[in-house]
Amino acid sequence: MLKLIKNAIGIGDSPSKEVSREVRMELVSSVLLLEAAHADKHCSEKELEHVVSTIKSMYGLQEQYIAELLDLARQKRAEAVDMHQFTRAVNEQLNREEKLRLLDEVWKIIYSDGVIDKFEEHFARKLANLLWLEHADFINAKLKAKKILEG
Repeated sequence: MLKLIKNAIGIGDSPSKEVSREVRMELVSSVLLLEAAHADKHCSEKELEHVVSTIKSMYGLQEQYIAELLDLARQKRAEAVDMHQFTRAVNEQLNREEKLRLLDEVWKIIYSDGVIDKFEEHFARKLANLLWLEHADFINAKLKAKKILEG
């Protein structure tokens, strides 16, 4: 599976055009979700569990594939200077509704440990801006996640 991911995103010998978009979005989304989980410099077990369940529900992936995907996402996250390369890919590939869902999931990850750190909120705000979403979208996603996880 890891070879498929690497080929699809252009790391391997012969990138596959057919799966490239889907696999690229799986990787980019995983990097952004991990970034949300680490925004406060601490990734709790609950946050990581939520990242895994989010990837599973968004893309219908099996556990082993998710583990390999997250390993590669961790690598890409560590190599990245900023989020622009990831948000640019999201803006090129996802429509508004898909970007809103990603923001919703980011807020669920942030809320999953019961603490909203100022760095986590800053990350979510920055992500919303980089995804060309409105301030109202940012607030709605935050309130929706709070309601789901508290109620």
